[in-house]
This record gives sequence, structure tokens and C-alpha cells, in this order.
Amino acid sequence: MRHVRLATLLVVGEGPAEKAFVNHLKGMYSRDTGQKVTVEAGDGGSPSTMVKNLIRKHSHADFDRRFLMIDEDIPVPESVHARAKQAKIEIILSTPVCLEGMLLEVLSQRVAEGSSASDCKALLHPQLSGSPTRSQSYRELFPEPVINQSRKHQIIKLRALLRNEL
Repeated sequence: MRHVRLATLLVVGEGPAEKAFVNHLKGMYSRDTGQKVTVEAGDGGSPSTMVKNLIRKHSHADFDRRFLMIDEDIPVPESVHARAKQAKIEIILSTPVCLEGMLLEVLSQRVAEGSSASDCKALLHPQLSGSPTRSQSYRELFPEPVINQSRKHQIIKLRALLRNEL
């Protein structure tokens, strides 16, 4: 009997909203892909802290691919990119500003220049069907056709990752 090893993917979001959104995508795209997908929420903080925590928490775990999804509102120094690369962690930056800013653009809602993460959250959260920390809250606004039509490179990458196409 031949043993087939599943591919393993870890996606760590900056916080619970990223975890909820990625879990929403996981529900749409990761069935029958030959890949086990683990989605977690980080504890926020600086990009450096998030990379350190991911390395510390998952250094023992054998994932084929590791991704950290963080907001762009705090610049990521080149040293942090280098440390992540050395640890085989790929960083996905939510732009503009944050997850909510990125999702507003997916919905073709312009994010004003100089908007803060709080501004973006104030615009997106009332449109969700529930708490931004629950994956079900993203179903109505972000069904599969909306995600499939998105030209945001981060969404395209997440979609391909969860489909096990990369």
C-alpha cells in the first residue's frame, strides 16, 4: 500500500479578524485539495514580534508552507523580511492599510488617502453580517464570485494557496 503525504499549509493572521476571513476562504477553496490547512490568529504587535512569535510557536511543526498575513499600517523593516525568509515564512501584506482596507477595495469601495485602520474598520464592519471575528460574517459580502473576480494580488494569492495551486 502506498502512503500519500498530505501537503500542509499554515496561515497565521495578525489577529482574529484575519483568522476569520481566511477561514471563510478556506471553507470555499480548500476542499479536496490534498492539503491540510491550519489557520491561526497571532497576537498582533509589531511585524518583528509577529514573526518571532510564529517562529517560536511553530519551529517544531512540520508545515510545507507558512504564511503570515499582516497589515501594512506598521512598516515591515527589511531585517524582518530577511528573518521571515530565513525561517521560510512568506509575508502577505494587507493593503491599503489593513485587512479591512483591502476588503473594502475588493468591494470596489475606495479607501481615502490617509485612512487609518480604525477608519477602514468603521466602514467595513457595519457591512458584515456579524462580528468581524466570525468567519460566517464574511459570507454575504464575500461569496465565491466576488472573491474569484478580485484582482487584489493578496486575494489571488490566498485563493491559490488554499486551492493548493502554488
